[in-house]
Amino acid sequence: MPKYFDFHVSLTGVEDPPWRRFLLAGTASFQGLHDAIQDACGWEDYHLFMFTPPRGREILAEADTGDTEGPPAQKVKLSMHFTRARQKCLYTYDYGDNWEHLVELKGLVEDKQRFRRRLLDGAGVFPPEDCGGIWGYLECLAVVGKIKPSQDMDKDEIAERKEWLGDWDPDAFDLAEVKEEFDC
Repeated sequence: MPKYFDFHVSLTGVEDPPWRRFLLAGTASFQGLHDAIQDACGWEDYHLFMFTPPRGREILAEADTGDTEGPPAQKVKLSMHFTRARQKCLYTYDYGDNWEHLVELKGLVEDKQRFRRRLLDGAGVFPPEDCGGIWGYLECLAVVGKIKPSQDMDKDEIAERKEWLGDWDPDAFDLAEVKEEFDC
């Protein structure tokens, strides 16, 4: 019977973070995990990334730029790091905005069906690409009324940010819609 990694991925550094839970084939590499996170979280894969232990400097895998410090993500199997439930790593995406995600293995599961990946659940919408890291994300949340704006934001900044955001809604996660694109 095929085996799958059951992952929970959440954005770090914010209260009530957006998160996703998905199954990924037991033969997948860190590149497959990167691709799954990008697609499940709505990122646009514009930037570099790396995986590291929660408390450590070692690079488990990273984007293959030809000049990488750690091993290229497509060459490192997930099974080399994830062997039992509750193991974790950090996924950093976009070294400018520095989005850190906690990736936790909930368990290893078997399923009669064969698939590459399957989205199970999630909550919240991840920040807009290039919004300025956690600080910018908090501004976005304030502009749409999710949190109270900081006293540092003036009316012009709020109007500009609101126009830039368009119809972005931090609560508009639609599991069925994302599953349609994600599952394969």
